[in-house]
Amino acid sequence: MRVTIKSFGPVRRALGSNVVDVEVSLGATVADVIRRAVSDRGASAASIILNGNDISGNLIILLNRRDTDHLQGLLTPVHDGDEITILPHVQGG
Repeated sequence: MRVTIKSFGPVRRALGSNVVDVEVSLGATVADVIRRAVSDRGASAASIILNGNDISGNLIILLNRRDTDHLQGLLTPVHDGDEITILPHVQGG
């Protein structure tokens, strides 16, 4: 199934585009989609999006415009045609 990732700022640069389509198997989660996108793009993407093997906590992850923190987090299942948005966590001062 196909899931689209939309990204902005340094995440967009790391993925090489603001829109990336990712093919994943049935039963995949938000984390699976993001990891697949990172593995397809190499070390530069991993350095921005991953913290070791985990997805960075400095990112805001939305699934179909809903914060995954209000769903099942990164373990939220995805479906064909879903849209994941990855935003950098911005802080002001």
